Amino acid sequence: MGRSRSDTHTTFMDSSSRRPSLWAGSLRRDHIRLDDLAAEGIPEDRQHTASKSGPSSGSRPSFAWPFHGRNTSEAPSTRSSRFTLRTWQPRTFFRAHDDNISIDRSIVPDYVVNFIRGETPETLARKKEQKKWGQHDIEITPRRDTFASHPIQFGHYYSSSTNLTQDLNTQSSWSRQSGLRRHITGWRGGVIFNSLVSFLILVVGIICLILVIAKAKLLSGESSIFSGDCLKANHINIGIHVGINIFGVALLSGANYVFQVLSSPTRREVAVAHGNRRWLDIGIPSIRNFSHISGFRTTVAVIVLLSAVATQVIYNAVIFTSQNAINYDVLFVTRSFIEHTPFSNDPRTNEGGLSDFDITNLQDAASGFANLTSTTCFQDFSGVFQYSFDSVLLVTDSTSTTSSLIQTARPGTSLSTFTSNNVDIKAQDASLVQYCLARPSGPQTCSVNLSGSILGFAVLLNLATVISMAIILARSSFNPLVTIGDSIRSFLRHPDPTTVNACLLTKSDVQQGAWAASESQYFVPADHYWFQTPSLPRWALTAFALLALVGPTAAALGIMIRANPDNPLTPFGIATPHMTYPLPSPTGTAQMALLAALPQLLLAILYFVANAHLTTYFLTHEFSLFALGSQPLRVSSNPAGEQTTSLFLTLPRPVSWTLLAWFAGMGFTLSQAVFPGVVTLIPSPSTGPQHSPSSASDNNANDIIALSFSTQALLTLLALLVILALAILGLGTRRAAAASLASGEAKGNPLALALRGGSCSAVISAKCHNHIPAPQDAAAPRSGERLGDRVGEREREREREMEGELWLRPVAWGVVEEGTGMRPGRCGFSAHGTGCVDAGRNYV
Repeated sequence: MGRSRSDTHTTFMDSSSRRPSLWAGSLRRDHIRLDDLAAEGIPEDRQHTASKSGPSSGSRPSFAWPFHGRNTSEAPSTRSSRFTLRTWQPRTFFRAHDDNISIDRSIVPDYVVNFIRGETPETLARKKEQKKWGQHDIEITPRRDTFASHPIQFGHYYSSSTNLTQDLNTQSSWSRQSGLRRHITGWRGGVIFNSLVSFLILVVGIICLILVIAKAKLLSGESSIFSGDCLKANHINIGIHVGINIFGVALLSGANYVFQVLSSPTRREVAVAHGNRRWLDIGIPSIRNFSHISGFRTTVAVIVLLSAVATQVIYNAVIFTSQNAINYDVLFVTRSFIEHTPFSNDPRTNEGGLSDFDITNLQDAASGFANLTSTTCFQDFSGVFQYSFDSVLLVTDSTSTTSSLIQTARPGTSLSTFTSNNVDIKAQDASLVQYCLARPSGPQTCSVNLSGSILGFAVLLNLATVISMAIILARSSFNPLVTIGDSIRSFLRHPDPTTVNACLLTKSDVQQGAWAASESQYFVPADHYWFQTPSLPRWALTAFALLALVGPTAAALGIMIRANPDNPLTPFGIATPHMTYPLPSPTGTAQMALLAALPQLLLAILYFVANAHLTTYFLTHEFSLFALGSQPLRVSSNPAGEQTTSLFLTLPRPVSWTLLAWFAGMGFTLSQAVFPGVVTLIPSPSTGPQHSPSSASDNNANDIIALSFSTQALLTLLALLVILALAILGLGTRRAAAASLASGEAKGNPLALALRGGSCSAVISAKCHNHIPAPQDAAAPRSGERLGDRVGEREREREREMEGELWLRPVAWGVVEEGTGMRPGRCGFSAHGTGCVDAGRNYV
């Protein structure tokens, strides 16, 4: 928001030369003297009356209606003992000059009372109808000449040395929350909900751990939960990982919720920070607030965040699949070998260690083998493993007459070791392979495995997450400013002296050190787009978090497709020979599973960054609505009057759930894009029955433990990341709703422009000065009510108290006092309509 300053007016005079103002008490009823508060504050469960003008009721005269006695001891009072509200009226012929004389209202006709109140039969009928059915179809059109000048006496602000911890969120007598219900609504209800979700995930993990221990009789090592058909095993693996990632993102969402609550400052912490000319974040998750909040909350916030992230990573490493592959035999032969020409089994050329019996069996069965070209043969047998064939005869162009068997290679040797250009396959005698004969293998089997040690560690981390989430509920006195409504309520009740006289303060002003100032300011209207709300560092962080995943995903996808152009798209979560890469040094299964799950760490970071970015969008959007019309304050605890509360903090529930579902999908896709490729090598059947599959499978030395990739999953993940980036950018192009100017033109929004650059407690505080009270006659007695009517009296007390407490009603922000001549106007919150800001008028 553009902003100009004017030196033509000085708002503050020296305090010693200030004259008391008749309107000061009514207009600044919330500027109380905190010395009058009890040292321990007001307990949350204690009922209280509306704050009136002046520092305290004891430091100014008490006034009463002309028909009510001032000495309550003279006549029994039917007023509820909960309230002691009195209102000033001038002395008239209805009231004697002697304060000890009391006139009962019943002797005064109703029409006289109505006449004094300025009522007419039409207005009384309309009010009666509105009381019955409620107001509707009412449109308030603010005008510049609506508000008269109201002299305001500033003073009686709180200081940071006063205990405000409990007073600032005192529950009112008309609060809708009481007892147990108060602790299951607002942010406390949200913490309980997220703690219960985390606890249910913990219970599932404990049950699985018990089953593993009961079956395997040990905690370390792997246990097979299914073994059989590979298609069915793949479906089981996909189903389990879908559930794991839903649980993981639910933990991340709950941790982010609790983190935002814990990192939100209390009013005392805001007061201390503002006293040092430091601003805090309100309404968003904030690491910046750590240096200003208590060390205990900082520690718990870090623990809940790290434990949730680690749980997301480790849970994705618990389940993995393995498949059986044949350790195929490799033989280089001449064309005459197929015609049963004699061969010589020389140990110098028999590296594969095949016996004469094994070679003869292959020679007899060669006529039934599949005939492959040399190119196809190279593609099928140049990978890490092969599960389609168990033996391959490489027929060369050799014309040797001494032996039809040229050489054998070690079982499972890749044909890439026999070529220099990936085209020509050469035997030991330099002869070229012309074609191949391969024997198809039997049906492949797969298994779904669970790591007991990793699951046990994940359960411990889950337990730490639950405890750190629930521990905040034990601090019943903790009342943070979590939502924008919390901060407005607090600053309206106790305005901040550090931001007084700066109703058009912006975040850029605060960053430059220009807080409260004595000169007036001009409003320069300008359109505000949502992308202007997050600061440049936040945009950089969001871009970095996205590129940290988009870059490696795109690079891996390009490398995989280039390495296997004939079959570029490989299925989800299935290890293929050309998409499996063993590490240089031997690695255990558990270590490889954890390594494959590490990219989930980047995804978890992206979730927190994207959530905070979108939260910044909607924080400013919610704040800007107060410049368009009356809105009830949405608070995170102790709603009273017409305030509302919700389980969500700032990010609306539909957006939050959509983000959660989107990241659950990305988490599952990532788990199927990068995964441990575990292959159990089974000797070829031609090597004899002494090497049975069962005995070979027990030999872990024959296992291939590598890192596998799926190009289909990588492509899907890349598309989801790009859509997420476009969604963030697309929301950023949304324009904030424009507020009406005094000229009638709708342009700019002073509240949205003020938070350009992100959340700022000082800006919110500056907007909460200059608010005006209800008219004095708003709480006048209704016609026809008797003094002894308890129901009418309680209703009147309730309305009277709500009129006095501005933050209990729907409020709007705008001009509350028009300037005249060289005197600037004032902007603030009001529950009775506000004027439109004038682009040519200066304000303080």
